[in-house]
Amino acid sequence: MPETPDAPFATAALMESRSQGAITAATHPFLEQELAAASRAIRDFCRWHVAPARQVTYRRAGRLADDVWLPAMEVASIDAVTIDGREWTDEKVADVEFDPLTGWTDLCGRSVAVTYTAGFDPIPESIVAATLELAALGLGTSLGQTREQAGSVSVTYDRLGGGIDEASPTGQALIAYRIGRLP
Repeated sequence: MPETPDAPFATAALMESRSQGAITAATHPFLEQELAAASRAIRDFCRWHVAPARQVTYRRAGRLADDVWLPAMEVASIDAVTIDGREWTDEKVADVEFDPLTGWTDLCGRSVAVTYTAGFDPIPESIVAATLELAALGLGTSLGQTREQAGSVSVTYDRLGGGIDEASPTGQALIAYRIGRLP
């Protein structure tokens, strides 16, 4: 069964409220799609689903025996484990050590399937704010446009080509939620 896409980190109603009515679904028919695109960009930048908390299965096969690092933060539980074809009992699964902040486990194996629950719930405010900012940028610029001038008024947009730049203010706000980084 295909996985259901994650919901956006912010709603059209929240955008309307935060923008004091300047951005609404009625005046911006692509608002929902832009919120979804902004949320996807954040998930891609962070390298995991981020929110909400949900059960995920991590699989790895055909490698040398190696430690298992789950691609997540906010790991709440390890729910099932199969290592090198052997399914673990609930009692043995309960004894698995893991770091909820980094996804590190004390598991090791060549062929691995680990089902775990992870994700932020509720969604952190900084992620909601970044979603709204990215969506507003997407709605306010023409594709590929980085500068606009009319008379003595000049506006420059800093989002070109999509994605999130690690050095940008948005990237800096989201770096704490990115996996694969050293603290």
